[in-house]
Amino acid sequence: MLQYLLMPLRWLWRLLTISQTLVFGLLGLVILGGLLTALFSDDTPGIPDRGALVLDLRGVLVEEKTAVEPLELLQSGERPMETHLRSVIRALDLAADDDRIGWLVLDLDEFAGGLMPHLERVADAIREFKASGKPVIAASRAYSQSSLLLAAEADEILMNAEYSALPEGFAAYRMYFKRLFDDFDVNVNLFKVGKYKSAAEPYFREDMSLEDKEARLEYLAAWWGAYTSRIEAARSLEPGSLDQDLTNMKAVLEESKGNLGQVALNMGLVDQLVTEEEMRDHLIDLIGSEEDETSYTGVGYRAYLAEQMTFEESDADAKVAIITATGGIVDGYAGPGQIGSLSLVERIHQAVDDDAVKAIVLRVNSGGGSKTASEIIRQSLLAVQADDIPVVASFGGVAASGGYWISASADKIFAANTTITGSIGIFGVIPTFEKTLDRYGITTDGVSTTPLAGAASIERGISPAFAELIQANIEAGYAQFIEMVAESRGMSVEAVDNIAQGRVWTGAAAKEIGLVDEIGELQAAIDAAAELAELTDFDVWHVEPERSTQEQIIEALTASVSDYLPSRPATLLGRIESAMQAELEWIDSLNDPMHAYVICTDCPELR
Repeated sequence: MLQYLLMPLRWLWRLLTISQTLVFGLLGLVILGGLLTALFSDDTPGIPDRGALVLDLRGVLVEEKTAVEPLELLQSGERPMETHLRSVIRALDLAADDDRIGWLVLDLDEFAGGLMPHLERVADAIREFKASGKPVIAASRAYSQSSLLLAAEADEILMNAEYSALPEGFAAYRMYFKRLFDDFDVNVNLFKVGKYKSAAEPYFREDMSLEDKEARLEYLAAWWGAYTSRIEAARSLEPGSLDQDLTNMKAVLEESKGNLGQVALNMGLVDQLVTEEEMRDHLIDLIGSEEDETSYTGVGYRAYLAEQMTFEESDADAKVAIITATGGIVDGYAGPGQIGSLSLVERIHQAVDDDAVKAIVLRVNSGGGSKTASEIIRQSLLAVQADDIPVVASFGGVAASGGYWISASADKIFAANTTITGSIGIFGVIPTFEKTLDRYGITTDGVSTTPLAGAASIERGISPAFAELIQANIEAGYAQFIEMVAESRGMSVEAVDNIAQGRVWTGAAAKEIGLVDEIGELQAAIDAAAELAELTDFDVWHVEPERSTQEQIIEALTASVSDYLPSRPATLLGRIESAMQAELEWIDSLNDPMHAYVICTDCPELR
């Protein structure tokens, strides 16, 4: 009887699925047709002669954009705010040598920042653009700490007098749930090795441990030192003046009569305080106006890159393949923004299946994840090296714990001075709810054939025998980690253990203790990979996942729709909700089949 009642619902669901496929297929074809028309039509708008490239950055700076389902995007009505780092660098590199581009305008009002190594890379690219002899103007209403680091490279910084440009420094705080878990009788079963491994502290502590504070403060201080020295050098300020002004903020405020715009001007962080109209007129006077004479002549960097797009495939005899590994490491398959063990292995195979690939650069931005998944990825890279294809690791903002695990056996490791790395440690965490259920009169009972059968259950808890098994596996995993690092890095196990224990290091410190070979950005890693492969003439290939025609149409549709969707500023309650949701999603992502994790939660978030 039930199947007959459900039959109309099944037919309705099939009808909705077919309708959805048709709608998205038609829209995708329309968008694809529009893209092709735009690319090959003679009426395509060109780049204005001697106009400005407008670097209008939006959202968080990332090396790989997060995957978003089209239906989810349309239902939420919001788009993820992200700026692709490689696209920004490419636009600046191309524009520096493009005679049609005469200026660079930094529009940073919607920029939400990024990790220090990523910000430094963009700042360096802006400086290189300026070295071409083309002026750079920063023209934003206000400047956050991150956007000020980029704006500082400009020849002139304009700001609205009603806003501010005041860096505050770096901080790291966490939410702690021990009392909440105690109230609901949730057991947090923790297994770990490494006194600095603080991943599960929020579930059994009410505050940050001294070890966690020590680890975080060390890299935050290094970041702040790099930040202030860059600002002071770019703005020709006295070394140490930024820290001095922030320490004596009361006197600085009194001098400016509490006006934060004037504070920025007095501190030398901006050059002019202007109204919206004055800013527009100033840019028109410098650059020239559009035909309507209401705005200056310029082109956004996304439109500029689209105009530069080509579909030519490389026919080079030799290639250096770049494989990007960004996000948490999980077992199995995962989309962009996460590192699925099988997904990344497929990308590695995709690279080496091309006979022209003579070397691989693994670009890592990850605080780790599943220990099993990390080892599967490393084994795949070892197989590549066994076929005489060198592998070089290039660290971005964070390459720690599992992010370091997948990289440790590389022929060479490069990091930025401010990269966060290390965190060589391991833990397991399994929350159980037996006491919660008992509180409400729910009990469980049954039988098993061995002491381990049914010994780990979220509703019954974990038996002592199973707890011993997990702890033994965690300790074996830590031994495997430090022995693998010791063998890969030519160090003794004791030496690795001394710098491990879950502790994080900056790239500069990691080089001193032997975890990193060289300080350098992605290009330095590419050059090293080519040298190891004895290449003089080669192309660089950024390996992307192979996608079907349907997936490409859906991606084009998503990208086009997202440009018209608004971004919603986070409210206070929204930020609290997001923090709670992030914790739940983090727990839900722990899918290691052996309950063993190499995750750096001391590290700053990638987003």
